[in-house]
Amino acid sequence: MAATARSMEPRAGKGAAGARRKRALLLAAAFLGCLPGALRGQPVRVIVGPAPPQPAAPAVRGAGSKPGKAGLHIASKKQASFPMVLTDGAGYQWDIQRYGSINRGTSGAYSGGLCLYVGSSRLIFNGQGWISAAGDEVEMGPITRNNLRISRRIKVYRDRGLARWLDIYENPTARPITVTVRIWSDMITTVRRTVASSGKNSFTAGDHAFVTVVGVGSVPALMHYVCSADSKLRPTVSVRSDDINVHYTFAVPAGGAAVVCYFEAQHRSADTLIKQMQSLRLSEVLRDLPSSLRKRLVNMPVRGGYGGVELDRSTASDVVRNRHGDPIFGTITNESFHLETLFGPVRMPAEQVIGLASAGSGDRQFRALLTGGQILAGQVAEDANVALKLPAGGTLRVPFGALEQCAFRVSKQRPDKVAFAGPLMVLRTGDRVAFDPNSVKLSFRTRHGVVRLAPKQVLSVALDQEGNGVHRATFLNGSRLAGFLEPEQVPLTLKLGPRRTISRNLIAEVRFADEEKPNPLLDSVLLSNGDELFGGIAEESFVLHTRYGKTTFRPDNVAAISLSRTHLRRAAVTLWDGSVLRGQIDRETLAFRIEPGPRLNIYVGQCVRIRRSQALPPKQVSEALRRWVGQLGAESHRDRQAATEELVKMGKGIIPMLRKYLDASDAEVRQRVEDVIERLGG
Repeated sequence: MAATARSMEPRAGKGAAGARRKRALLLAAAFLGCLPGALRGQPVRVIVGPAPPQPAAPAVRGAGSKPGKAGLHIASKKQASFPMVLTDGAGYQWDIQRYGSINRGTSGAYSGGLCLYVGSSRLIFNGQGWISAAGDEVEMGPITRNNLRISRRIKVYRDRGLARWLDIYENPTARPITVTVRIWSDMITTVRRTVASSGKNSFTAGDHAFVTVVGVGSVPALMHYVCSADSKLRPTVSVRSDDINVHYTFAVPAGGAAVVCYFEAQHRSADTLIKQMQSLRLSEVLRDLPSSLRKRLVNMPVRGGYGGVELDRSTASDVVRNRHGDPIFGTITNESFHLETLFGPVRMPAEQVIGLASAGSGDRQFRALLTGGQILAGQVAEDANVALKLPAGGTLRVPFGALEQCAFRVSKQRPDKVAFAGPLMVLRTGDRVAFDPNSVKLSFRTRHGVVRLAPKQVLSVALDQEGNGVHRATFLNGSRLAGFLEPEQVPLTLKLGPRRTISRNLIAEVRFADEEKPNPLLDSVLLSNGDELFGGIAEESFVLHTRYGKTTFRPDNVAAISLSRTHLRRAAVTLWDGSVLRGQIDRETLAFRIEPGPRLNIYVGQCVRIRRSQALPPKQVSEALRRWVGQLGAESHRDRQAATEELVKMGKGIIPMLRKYLDASDAEVRQRVEDVIERLGG
């Protein structure tokens, strides 16, 4: 059969033409599956591997040339033409179209795959692209949509059956942009089987990958790896008939970039793909990307602890890599490692070390990655070396001056992903130093007074800039408070043992916990500087002077308070039953307690809005409600009906209190409570 380079780009329509095309592809797939491999016709393709010399392409200015975005784009300026067919390490082909989509794959695995939509608009690149120096990755774009510059990189791995897509979203504006994108793949026929990473037959919120099988002739099954197992950004996935849609919604920071990454694989054995889905190590398949790009992966985030430390690790043995990049495998036998750091000498026991990498700023400058997420930078002694016991016998002693890196094997004690294990002091040098939280006493000077920062209540303190810049404390419940961290010199005890003092100007962040623990039952206060606090109002009562007179109310009976930005202490108070009172609050400060956290006296002029999670009726109303609910189960129909009408008269403000009676043991009470809630509009 004659080979052809004609593009067969996917169509979004589902009309008769599309159906005829699919029938033709099915027949072709079945026919090709019956032929011996040597007789199967193949389209024009590029094999990822050694290739004969080609004439040099004219130099062009590629997508990666934009200042300030180093590492986001392919460095090569060699032009690519589409369609282009690359073959992966398992022998499966990827016919890449100018859209960045796949036309057919191998034997009709796709009928148009990996099409990118931003909102409802399909991205059609201008046909210009670049290919990497190794010939295994292409890039197209950028084009502009929704004020974003969007590029697409596709890599086909030469050492395994796998392909990778990187969709790069750059935001040149001064405001963050939230975007919804869709990855659409059209199969050659109906998907007959789906296996998710959890083992279920459909993709759920806890899954990160799935395998689909159409079960026709020699058409390969497909693996779709759409996020990391621990990603906070989870896509929604639908597999319907012959359509696969993957949706992501995320924010692209102002002046920054966000990258969505996903992997695809083809194989005629679904079981092989299921095993690949379960065993894929992201650290290996993302290793070629610079840290500047990996930090921007919104659905496959690089976890804390690897920042700036690049280690090439193995699951089988320890590895030493020299300055030429040559690996030497064996077992590292050092009992400890020593670094002269910015804050003094530190001894690191070997059992706590994952590896050391050259900092590139001198023969003896290294960065050490430790278990628990610590990173220490410093200088090793001039005569320091790594002792490596070889499998065949004998021990090499390699000077650090000759090393690019040394790393221990991946194990349970030294996992592939470094998890947060305790409080860290993140320094402006990139060091992440673990410390004993009980050894440090930090206070926070705010415009509401000086508060003590208790380690068990705080997530982190970010020091935005050196000197007298405003710092921001984030509490475990999500509260954010601006202020100034004290003292200027912070004494603390390192987890590695020594007592040290670290200058505040050297600190970028103090992190006490890994993530927030929000509580939806807490009240909130929004302040004029953008801070928002979660907890509870610590006042017994308020007095509001209205044009109709003075009234006193308890915080429990308040649903919300909105305060004027132009008239001091003028407020609109919304009560539990929806009533709105406007007037002047009789005090200059409001006491508010962060839960858990300190109590603050907030100046009323700095408040914008107070919202309460639940407003309760006054005591007499609560007692009346309980009485009427009790009468809903009376023997007399007249009494039950009267109680129902009295509850309706009390208004929709009682709906939250009524809901707790929906699980009453008396079926009559449950039914009548439902009726009252419905009549009140709940």
